[in-house]
Amino acid sequence: MRFILGLLIGVGIGFAASVLLASEKDEANGGSAANDRANGAGDARSAFHGLRKQFDEAMGEAKKAQREAEDKMNERYRQIVGRSDK
Repeated sequence: MRFILGLLIGVGIGFAASVLLASEKDEANGGSAANDRANGAGDARSAFHGLRKQFDEAMGEAKKAQREAEDKMNERYRQIVGRSDK
């Protein structure tokens, strides 16, 4: 449950940061980037890109934690059964 709550909080913070940083970058560059932002396309793309990056990072960490938990569980099982396949 804590993982899901942390994930949601991280996604929210990442979304807010990506919107704010994209706006600053667009204002600094001007030109076509400012036009994209004016019609909302630039913000939507930046926000989606930020969300996707956050999601990929979270999934990578979750898979790593899963592998570690499985390794620990297998090791405990081998100790209980009394055999070692390593």
